[in-house]
Amino acid sequence: MKFISYLFIAAALLPVTGYSQTTAPKIASLSTLDANKDQKISKEEALKAGMPEATFKQIDKDNNGSISITELNAYKAQNNSIASIDTDKDKKISKAEAIKAGMTEQEFRILDKDNSGFITQQEWDTGDWIIW
Repeated sequence: MKFISYLFIAAALLPVTGYSQTTAPKIASLSTLDANKDQKISKEEALKAGMPEATFKQIDKDNNGSISITELNAYKAQNNSIASIDTDKDKKISKAEAIKAGMTEQEFRILDKDNSGFITQQEWDTGDWIIW
């Protein structure tokens, strides 16, 4: 009888634990997003790079099915803080944090302009990267 009670409790908790997990923020370079180099990001390009459809719709303000550089820059200006990737809240991105969010080691080295082993918000702002 106790086993059945435990089984019911475990079954009741499954939906709660499933919904309580959040996904980590993702990052991508603009060159990754604009795969065909036409200076705009189509919905297909964005989704292929892992951008959620809801984020694409949020950025595509004119609803024309692609993200222009102007739309992307407006989104970046409002939403491109490194805080969402900075899991230890030390105001910089470590290599481990960057890789967890989707950056390669080579890309990390490019953005770590002072070779400190971290990317600061200032270094981040000089690169062509987007966080979602």
